[in-house]
Amino acid sequence: MNDILKLYFTLRVKRLWRMIKELGFVAIPAILLLLFLSAYMISGLIASPIYYSVALYALLLPGLHFVRGDAAFLYALFGVKQTQLLFTIEYALLSIPFLCFFLFRGELWATAILLLPLPMVYAIPSGGFSLRLPTFPCLTSGSYEYHRAGRLSLPLFLLLMAGGAIGAYIGNRNLVVAVSLIAATVMSMLLMREWHVEYLFHYKSALRFLWLKLLFALRNACIIFLPFIVCLLLVDFSLGALYYLGAILLLFQVEMLCLLSGRANGGNDIISAFAFMVLNAIFFASLIVPLVMPFSIVTSVVLAYYAYSVIKRLK
Repeated sequence: MNDILKLYFTLRVKRLWRMIKELGFVAIPAILLLLFLSAYMISGLIASPIYYSVALYALLLPGLHFVRGDAAFLYALFGVKQTQLLFTIEYALLSIPFLCFFLFRGELWATAILLLPLPMVYAIPSGGFSLRLPTFPCLTSGSYEYHRAGRLSLPLFLLLMAGGAIGAYIGNRNLVVAVSLIAATVMSMLLMREWHVEYLFHYKSALRFLWLKLLFALRNACIIFLPFIVCLLLVDFSLGALYYLGAILLLFQVEMLCLLSGRANGGNDIISAFAFMVLNAIFFASLIVPLVMPFSIVTSVVLAYYAYSVIKRLK
């Protein structure tokens, strides 16, 4: 079992390192943002009742177990019993920060709850969870980019939703805004992908492409970010409406950026990453200063125009 643990956790570390290397210089602000969120959420949890922390743990671990993408591979490589033991050890390690937090607050009864989710490894099969969203009826895979982003981000989104709920409950507007902004950034980051010219064959015209991308952004932003919108409405009604509009524009802009950057056709990844950061900066600014929102709308129109020109040239 020691060899299995060494191999597994070595692979996890290498995978994390490859992801950081692929992000490049974008990894530094992303890590700093996550550290800021963690510190802010811990401060919010300290100020909130202890059962909020218990509920967060009870949601986080099952959510991670349900959406594992490596379960089938590990079952085939190590066998069912060894893999179940491996999951148990991994989840026990993940519970250590919660154990320290409960001991810090002096809530000894909460430490007993840390053991409750561990037996689910043996009772509930992992992986295979699919987040269903509105899809294009003429495509068998539908809006696959949102399906993929939803599956990858669901564990983090559960954590962010819990943070937003805590912020709304205690009336901490800044916490709700922080987790909402990070949720939009994570989802938009996962929409960045390789873009192939063959993708245009599914659309009758350039206008049809633009209309459907805007429609997907409008529908999916409502479903994906609905918990955050509700939390924002509870602390600041106007901010909730601004966030929804800004999220629609951000998702649409990222779709246009994927087409224009030509990442599958020799595009420059550094320029794409910089453009992505600029779009997110505009989104952040539009929430802080509502007068920036028209500039975000103009940015969407400009990107849509250039995307239209590219599609007309390709088709």
